[in-house]
Amino acid sequence: MYISKLKIKNFKCFDEVEINFDRNFNLIIGENNSGKSTIFDALRLWQLAFKRFLKDRTSNKKSSFYATQFFSFTIDDISFLRILDFPNLFKKKGQKNTNFEISLTISSDNETVNIPIIFSKTTEGQVLRFQLCNETSDRQETSKLLSKVSNKPFGSDFKEVFLFTYINPIFLLPTNEPQYSDGYILNKLHEAKAHEVIRNMIYLISPEKKTIKKEEKKEKLIDIENSLKEILQIQDISFSKRLEKEESYIKIFAKFLNNESLDTKVTDTEVEINQLGSGTINVLNILSVLAYGDYEKFSLNVLLLDEPDSHLHFNHQSRLFDLLEKTSEDLNKQIFIITHNSSLISESNKVLFIKNDAKLIKPIPFDDYLENHLKNIDENHYDVMKKLHKAKKEKEDIEKQLNEYTKPVIYCEGITDVTILTTAYKKLYEEPFFSERFNIKDINGASKVASALRDNQSKNNCCLVGILDNDSAGQTEINKLYNNHAFTTEDNIHYKNQSNNSQALLLPIPEFRLESADFFKKNTIIEYLFTDDTLENKLQIRMIKSKGEKFKKINDETKNSDKNTISNNISNLSKEDFKHFIPLFEKIAEIIGYQLPEVNFDN
Repeated sequence: MYISKLKIKNFKCFDEVEINFDRNFNLIIGENNSGKSTIFDALRLWQLAFKRFLKDRTSNKKSSFYATQFFSFTIDDISFLRILDFPNLFKKKGQKNTNFEISLTISSDNETVNIPIIFSKTTEGQVLRFQLCNETSDRQETSKLLSKVSNKPFGSDFKEVFLFTYINPIFLLPTNEPQYSDGYILNKLHEAKAHEVIRNMIYLISPEKKTIKKEEKKEKLIDIENSLKEILQIQDISFSKRLEKEESYIKIFAKFLNNESLDTKVTDTEVEINQLGSGTINVLNILSVLAYGDYEKFSLNVLLLDEPDSHLHFNHQSRLFDLLEKTSEDLNKQIFIITHNSSLISESNKVLFIKNDAKLIKPIPFDDYLENHLKNIDENHYDVMKKLHKAKKEKEDIEKQLNEYTKPVIYCEGITDVTILTTAYKKLYEEPFFSERFNIKDINGASKVASALRDNQSKNNCCLVGILDNDSAGQTEINKLYNNHAFTTEDNIHYKNQSNNSQALLLPIPEFRLESADFFKKNTIIEYLFTDDTLENKLQIRMIKSKGEKFKKINDETKNSDKNTISNNISNLSKEDFKHFIPLFEKIAEIIGYQLPEVNFDN
């Protein structure tokens, strides 16, 4: 899930604007007073208002939202917007402009839902009134669409669907922090007060300082410590916890070993985290929020970072941004960053640039920003950033060439096989595996796959994997390779040639197909990894049953048109429909030494 679009009407500095976001990483730049912070304000206000309409528990399956038409905010409820009175929220302040609207479009791979919230003035002017959707009757359909996007049953409680966390560049870490409930911690995250609960977030995953038996560290804490070491370039750091029972305050201790480059003078000792430098605390705050949000299993974690580099040494800023961009590649983490840091901007391939007089805001390539915007604003700055960006592009081109040179190649018998495999992996494991790990190609038939394996002349030790249907043609080609070309096997599915790093893989026959006697032992094509129900009812393939047989099969006479039908309909399948592809992916991962992500069918 991710926020694909934000639409704002008549709010603060915007008359009407529609912003399309990247599903992972969004770098927002622009002139002063152009509206960068207003984007964050809109997202935070939308979330705060959206929560008011959510039912605590839903026995009524018609909607997850209350039927109440309006809720309201006082000026104190929305103090984060930095306004003295409600009229300052409206771009047009005349009597005819009594409404403003913030609308979010939430998307997944196959579904999209638009959720508008309309805010209006009241006659008394004491509160800001707001409603979900233009009409209360629209909420049932919105609830249904949001259920599909978030992959939750219709009528579910949506309280753990979104977590938008705003981290301010300037904050003070409280000296004393009590132990709070999960609900209170989440409220602090929503209120942009993550720094007030840093200790609570770390407390959940850190070992006890005073225990005699040393506790094993949680994986999330290890990730936080390793990330800090990488960003701050320190040799070692570790955390432990203690709850002072007489005062009920949590203490989190950080221990450093031989860290002369740290922004605090403490080395080879243990200190409470309030003694750390502001830059270290700032990074710790960000990493803790990411770890806690993931722990809570929200469908979408949105992290809003306002100039996160402001407290960091120049050498540390780039490493923080690299980590954030990599983290944002997770499907349930979307990161938005506001920055004025030219060096960091120059490392990006595209930016979300906001100009003071812009009517439409959209991501633009960095080259466009350089030539059409920055050059007119600051020519000296433009020259420096252009050189930095050019150096980055040259480095990326070299790395890409090296990567392509050594990346394994996987050959399939046809283009439909490529489509099925790439879609199956993305659905099951929720990451674009093939595009990153393999050059995957169709080569038109079993004999050509086998020929490519025999004739592999690669001198760069590049692994070549051929996937063959487990049918008469595939088995014939496998036998030729095994008998005449020094291929060896241990399981009659995976065949290896050590001399040229070629590997052949017969499709594993799913267990449910083995019940149909000998047919599928000789005729398993990739389409048969789907169940008959999926093939017939979801992919719209008309199956036939031979005389005297209990099983159904794909009609040989319509096989070519069936492949087109599959390609057109496959994106509509669910994760569950691809479960019999898992043994195939496990074997591919074993060949290249890759650890597959865990598949969870409960979500």
